[in-house]
Amino acid sequence: MNKFKKYIFTGFREMGSIWFSELKRVFTDGGVMLIFFGATLIYPLLYGVSYNTEVLRKTPIAVVDLDNTQQSRKLTRLLDATEQITVATKPLSLTEATEQFYKGTVHGVIHIPSDYGKNIATGAQAVIALYADASYLLVYKQVLQGTMSVTQAIGNTVKVERLGMQGLHPNQSAHLAAPIDFVSEPLYNPSSGYGSYAMPALIMLILQQSLLIGIGMLGGSEKERGVRGYLKVLSELKGGTNRLIMGRSLAYLTIYIPISFYLLALVMRWFNFPHWGNPLNIFLFSVPFLLSCIFLGMLLSTLFKSREQSMITLLFTSVPLLFLSGFSWPVEAFPWGFEALSQLFPSTPGVKGILKVCVMGTPLSAARKEFLHLWVMAAVFFFANWAILQRTYSKSQKVIQIM
Repeated sequence: MNKFKKYIFTGFREMGSIWFSELKRVFTDGGVMLIFFGATLIYPLLYGVSYNTEVLRKTPIAVVDLDNTQQSRKLTRLLDATEQITVATKPLSLTEATEQFYKGTVHGVIHIPSDYGKNIATGAQAVIALYADASYLLVYKQVLQGTMSVTQAIGNTVKVERLGMQGLHPNQSAHLAAPIDFVSEPLYNPSSGYGSYAMPALIMLILQQSLLIGIGMLGGSEKERGVRGYLKVLSELKGGTNRLIMGRSLAYLTIYIPISFYLLALVMRWFNFPHWGNPLNIFLFSVPFLLSCIFLGMLLSTLFKSREQSMITLLFTSVPLLFLSGFSWPVEAFPWGFEALSQLFPSTPGVKGILKVCVMGTPLSAARKEFLHLWVMAAVFFFANWAILQRTYSKSQKVIQIM
């Protein structure tokens, strides 16, 4: 029993020593400090300020009214009154509107033909043409939705008026004109805003990439100096490689658990992004995500021979990992090879899981698949680190014995 207590006490003492030593390395390295604290504290604020508007409002368009009747002027007024678009100019011809479009003065053009009012009055089908900038999907969406909402409202009004002329009661006319009442209720993103959609994924990617780059820089610096300090530490540890890995990972957790709370709790609330998660569930989900990122970073750091090499390589991976996380395109729609590749990085289950736990406010059991996926990744990366360190240490001991 005494031996067991002594073993436990020695283990905590050795891991505490490694924990303190690793924290000292971090806080004495200006570059790593900039990545760990500068990127994680400043980037989310910049994104939050940029995306806080959530949706585009009053996108400028041009209306070419060749009809100039009461009906066409009513259409123009209703278009200008929508939240999505505003009538910025009223050019006299489609050629003039095209020039304004290419100059960037407007992002859409609505063409009202000369027979618009006549067709409505005679009961014929009236047609208007919309030219919208589909090269920018957010702009295109706003122009299209604003125009469709107005034309549908006018169409229903015309139907009600015609049915009323046939002697039907106004209520009956309204029901016949619109037999199905469509109600849209956006779940977990009430404003249908881009910021509410983008921020949770960006936060998880910032956490992952800052850890990978920072740990890679520390490993590259050690290799660059030609120092294998961990070999000396291993030779003095009674618990061997396990205590070295755990001590170093605890140091990174000490830094990143508060940072995760700052990003997932404070930043999300400051900018009023959807945040219905239980703090305990968010914390419990964050632990395997951070551990898998830390062990992956330690594993990748063994590949770099210099500090610059680690920075260049890991910075290069940021955009591909953004794509592979399923943020810009659903993972389920990837080709088979890319879908399999995406499952090798913590950001993929991390983004899916944090949407459930943090944004949707579901219990941790709803994110069981992603939660277990992260723990499996953490275990695999831990064992890979252990195997590499053990092999390196064994080789060094053989060299010393030969010498």
